[in-house]
Amino acid sequence: MQPDIPRPHISASLIAIAIACATLVLGYRWCRDVEQRHVADLAADLSDPKLQGVAIQREAFAQPDLLVLYGSSELVKGVPAMATEFFQDYPTGFRAFPVGKEGTSSLAILQKVAAVGADLHGRKVALSLSPSFFFEEQLDPTWYSGNFSALQAGELVFSGELSFDLKRSVARRMLAYPETLDDHWLLEATLHRLARGTALDHALYYAALPLGRLQNMAARLQDHFSAALHITGLAPAPDQPRKARALNWDDHLRKADSISRQLAAKAKAAPKLTQRARGSRDEQFLTRLKKATEWTDFELALRVLRELGAEPLLLSMPMHARDLETVGVSRKARESFPLRLDQLADRYGAPLVYFGAHEEDPLFFSDHLDHLSPRGWVYYNETLDDFFHGRNVSL
Repeated sequence: MQPDIPRPHISASLIAIAIACATLVLGYRWCRDVEQRHVADLAADLSDPKLQGVAIQREAFAQPDLLVLYGSSELVKGVPAMATEFFQDYPTGFRAFPVGKEGTSSLAILQKVAAVGADLHGRKVALSLSPSFFFEEQLDPTWYSGNFSALQAGELVFSGELSFDLKRSVARRMLAYPETLDDHWLLEATLHRLARGTALDHALYYAALPLGRLQNMAARLQDHFSAALHITGLAPAPDQPRKARALNWDDHLRKADSISRQLAAKAKAAPKLTQRARGSRDEQFLTRLKKATEWTDFELALRVLRELGAEPLLLSMPMHARDLETVGVSRKARESFPLRLDQLADRYGAPLVYFGAHEEDPLFFSDHLDHLSPRGWVYYNETLDDFFHGRNVSL
């Protein structure tokens, strides 16, 4: 019988592993505590940890007094009365929590909400739509790449809450931007398996699923630390008492109109448009509208929201009717956009507010792009307030 041989290196290794695990657990708890206590302070923050990560967005949905609003450049163009500022002190019991930046189209938004996953179930969420995204057959690929997050994409691809069929449809759209998948070999390979969808591809996808979820777990842990470090690195937010009050929307609108007129007087001259005969460009407009890939991506976003059990509100800015009329797009042709938008929203049971009454309202926008003026934001804010409090918002 051989005598027991001392193995001090094994004991030391086990102790080191135990210390590392304890450090990770304590660090994770610290991160979660920081996120829970300070997520509301990030309402106006539009940094990468918030937009490209998952932890901060998930925590925002966990807070009953935050309303997450996804959108594009209208969320970053600072104008008075925008939702972040308007609801800053919780006037009716909630604060708006915008998520988005330039070029955040539907394909990017659907990945963000898919990454939130089961935490979206039963939660209200608002989406702000930019009509111009639907007027081009293909959007600028740099918009998508500038909003792409491998973490969010991985959460979608290896999600257990979304159907295989939906993930396959999304994968086909994501593969249209192969440059975003450089250096993400597992994600790229899995997207190809999803996109093809054969029996063999099914088998290979499910074989890769454990590795993908393990990778997601590591990425989520890193995301929590990045979020917490970002929060602690910000200047401490001053204590701001909540000021519950009844909102007089007519009064807010009058003030916003005054500011909008002042801003319009100081704004740069509108781009000079070539006057064309009424209806002369209807065919071109309708062709682009019909072929726009944004429709496919928007419908996929609605499917993601439905499968996750979210309660969405769709807000669409109106078209710039005067500009379109000048360049030869008639009212009849323009009506195709809100009609198709309404049909899609109705198909997925999502309330839609299209501000069509303001198509010829020069004060609704701050410029000739899809950017709201103070007047436009007051209309948005009233709709968001109705939505949060369960009042009817359909128009």
